[in-house]
Amino acid sequence: MGGFIRFCIHRPVFTWCGVVIFVILGLFSYTTLGVTLFPEVELPVVLVQTKYAGASPNEIEQLVSKPIEDALADLENLKNLTSYSQDGVSIVAVEMRTGSDPDIALVNINNKVKAARQALPDDVEEPVCTKVDINAESFLTVSFTSTLPEKDAKQYIEDRIKPIVARVEGVGQVQVLGGMTREIQIILDPVALSDYNVTYQRICAVVAANNITNPSGYITQKRDEISLRLVGEFNEVEQLENIIIPTASGQPIPLSLLGRVVDGSEPVRAIARVNGEPVIQMQISPRANADVVAAGREVKKGLEAALKNLPEFKATYTDDDTPFIEVSVKNVIRDTAIGVILTCLVIYLFLRRISATLVVAVSMPVAFMGTFVPMQALGYTLNLMSTLGLALSMGTLVMNAILIIQNIYRYRDLGYEPFEAAEKGTEEISVSVLAGVLTNLGVFLPVALIHGVAGQFLAPYAVTILYATLLSLWVTMSVTPCMAARITSGSEISLVSRVLTGWWNWLYESFKDLFMFFLRRSTRHPVITMLIFVGLTYGALTLGGLIGAQSIPVVDDGKIRIKLTLGNSSSIEETEKKVQMLEAFIDTLPERREYIRDVVSTVGANARSSSVNRASVRVYLVDSPSRPSTQDVADKIRSFLATLEGAEYVVNDTRSGGFGGDPIEIRIKGENMDVLYSIAEEIRAKGSAIPGVRDLTIETEMGKPELQIVPIRWRLAPLGLNLSDLASIVRGYLIGNESGKFRRDGFEYDIKARIDRKKASDIYTVAELPIMTNYGLVPLEEMADVVWWDAPTEIRRVDRERAVVVTGNVRYITAGEGNEKMRQLLSTFTLPDGYSVSLGGEEEDMAEEFAELFRAIGIAILITYIVVAAIMESWAYAFIILLTVPMALIGVVPAMLVTGTSISIFALIGVIMLIGMVVNNAIVVVDYAETLRRDENVHPYQAIEQASEVRFKALVMAIATSVVSMLPLAMSTGGASAMRSPIAVVAIGGLCAGGFLALLAIPAAYKIYWSIRLRLSH
Repeated sequence: MGGFIRFCIHRPVFTWCGVVIFVILGLFSYTTLGVTLFPEVELPVVLVQTKYAGASPNEIEQLVSKPIEDALADLENLKNLTSYSQDGVSIVAVEMRTGSDPDIALVNINNKVKAARQALPDDVEEPVCTKVDINAESFLTVSFTSTLPEKDAKQYIEDRIKPIVARVEGVGQVQVLGGMTREIQIILDPVALSDYNVTYQRICAVVAANNITNPSGYITQKRDEISLRLVGEFNEVEQLENIIIPTASGQPIPLSLLGRVVDGSEPVRAIARVNGEPVIQMQISPRANADVVAAGREVKKGLEAALKNLPEFKATYTDDDTPFIEVSVKNVIRDTAIGVILTCLVIYLFLRRISATLVVAVSMPVAFMGTFVPMQALGYTLNLMSTLGLALSMGTLVMNAILIIQNIYRYRDLGYEPFEAAEKGTEEISVSVLAGVLTNLGVFLPVALIHGVAGQFLAPYAVTILYATLLSLWVTMSVTPCMAARITSGSEISLVSRVLTGWWNWLYESFKDLFMFFLRRSTRHPVITMLIFVGLTYGALTLGGLIGAQSIPVVDDGKIRIKLTLGNSSSIEETEKKVQMLEAFIDTLPERREYIRDVVSTVGANARSSSVNRASVRVYLVDSPSRPSTQDVADKIRSFLATLEGAEYVVNDTRSGGFGGDPIEIRIKGENMDVLYSIAEEIRAKGSAIPGVRDLTIETEMGKPELQIVPIRWRLAPLGLNLSDLASIVRGYLIGNESGKFRRDGFEYDIKARIDRKKASDIYTVAELPIMTNYGLVPLEEMADVVWWDAPTEIRRVDRERAVVVTGNVRYITAGEGNEKMRQLLSTFTLPDGYSVSLGGEEEDMAEEFAELFRAIGIAILITYIVVAAIMESWAYAFIILLTVPMALIGVVPAMLVTGTSISIFALIGVIMLIGMVVNNAIVVVDYAETLRRDENVHPYQAIEQASEVRFKALVMAIATSVVSMLPLAMSTGGASAMRSPIAVVAIGGLCAGGFLALLAIPAAYKIYWSIRLRLSH
């Protein structure tokens, strides 16, 4: 190590060339890094979707879901198996255990499903297996208004504007909601069909066959080849009425004699509204690991260019997540910059020399910029976790630089020349610095190797710190002594510095005198000192029980998300009516004019559900520090929702960074759906009375009344019908059957043939629907029974058992506290035989994530112990130094309680970071004490006191600068500050306690060790 330090000091050009290279590469890498809120995370979840047209949920469960579950039950590393059996579709969610590769799991699941295909009904569509993408949530929502007819406007957006957005780099799915979709409708007259003896199916087939344009070959001449094309498509909608329909009598007739052609629109199944006005909404989702901020910027640029030529359209960005993401990431860099400035200020106050402050100020940005190089090479983005890793690694760099620069100036104050002081001071402290770096590597390496979702989430944080720590070692061992050796100013402090820092020096000297007083008392009574610290640690552990727990801290992002669910039989008109009532109430709130920017509603079907009895309402608050919190505004909205008759609701008033789990999720398993639902109703009723528990909702819908047509099979054949014909005719009455395409001006529209809806406008006249047969029109009741049936809309199965799920939110308490209260409630229930209740959602997420983190903490402590023992060449000293880790809780717990910080992933990675930092403090003291004892034959008792006094200033400086550098993170607001502040709070509390431990408890433990050793030696 000494040779390397000497080389760097005497070869400044070589040293600075390395700096310049890293800075240039770092700047280049920085410009190529994308910006996202979170790292790329692949969930080990695969969805198997199977469509079976016309099958009820019960049939789907028995014929499709169960066979697929049976085929997947013996899958290796299977964790959970959940199926959703709905009308015409089965969805089986396969969750693998932590550490499973999603790509390999997809292949294995696909193979097993294919093998089970023979057990499924013949007319079932081929099952489709896909991985779950957590990036499916839209990051940008554009609302369009237009002066064009509504159906023309939506078609233009679908065919012209949507492709522009979809081509943008980083954009994944683009979904268009709301508006009306143009549809060419053939309205048939059943009486005319009977008179001319024409079947409904024949008309659909003839219309489709007589409105086509197809290539018809080519003609080759001597020098040319001419293509032939049959052009049979109509240019005008009205021309469809001229299509000739053959009849049973042999006399063809025009379509106009059998009905009329209408240029209409599809039945409305989804409605989008902004501030009470209908709009056409475009929801844009990112691709995995895409630069969301850049994608949002390009989308806006593309839309702006497109809309310049479309004065009929206006676009507003009702939901734009890119500013929140950009601010969340850039705020970390901003806080880091502020921390660097504050650090330099504190260093100047301690060292009282501009030159020494400059050395540290230059060293920090070099390591910071150099870390961008491996980040770019590993494919990382600038996200919340990687930038936090950068910000928090500055503490290690500052601590190392301070230890070296302070020791160099100590030698200069002793009369050494600058070059000699730089070399000797750096070499003497190099073991302590190297030990600190190695312990940091040992601490964060287990975090980088964590498996599962938590591992993918934390890997960029840990790996960034690992590389930054290695770069900090290079900088502090080369650049710092190289610069310090060339500072030729004398040891005298300038008059200006004495004036500016005099007050601080007085405070420091007073604090030092006070601390040395306690240090001497602690070393005189080491056993009592250790008992006091053990008692304080026990007290901190006891107080720790008062701290709540949650997977990831919630964030006020200015959005309130409301989900409304009406009765299963509710129409889209009734759902819209309830939404309008909610919108009207929001308009009456005092915050509406000043703080609420937009109210965006989506009613009915979307990409994930075809239900028209559901709606989503989002309330967007302005980005202003003076605005009320989303939780306060949501509480007012909840009070109205509670009075909204016939509607269940869920209000999410904070942004959670969890991956799929609700704060409260209770799974009731058993066989009978009625019993399951009654248990769920009782849990919801009693749980809603628990303080802090909100919005308890039963996710499973019990049933939707439906009319079932039960064919009388023996009557169909004589009438010239089969089941397929009957189903096609009835469907034609209600929604129409597809009869080809109508193309014009580059657009394409569906042609659907249907019988006049007036014939089926009343559910009580369904039995009288006229069906065309060989004997003319015959009422439906002559060939089928029409009966009422209360059918379930969905059957959910969890681990091959039927289940009903109750979900909920929390307010004023954490998810951990809410689940504990629900667990106490569930313990009072007496369930029937064969039924069970369990907690899932965030409770399950926390159990898995915290287990991985606690395992990482245990491994980190073990590795740290081994590393310290290797460096100190003593198992006993390693044990003494490691005492600082549990005792750091003396500072961590009070800091969390005072700031209201809960236990979360971020708080726990703060604890992991703290292990290396507090251990470094103790290493510095013990290492110098051993140097005095070995090299200068100082008695161990005197050596530890002298080491504490000599290293006191360096440790206080290192702790103070580290704390100050993290204060902006702990106190920051806006963006995702709630996620990053727990790390800083834990680190600040632990560092303050760790500093006192290094200078009070560790000397006491060292003296106890040597007193035992000296007695045994005699």
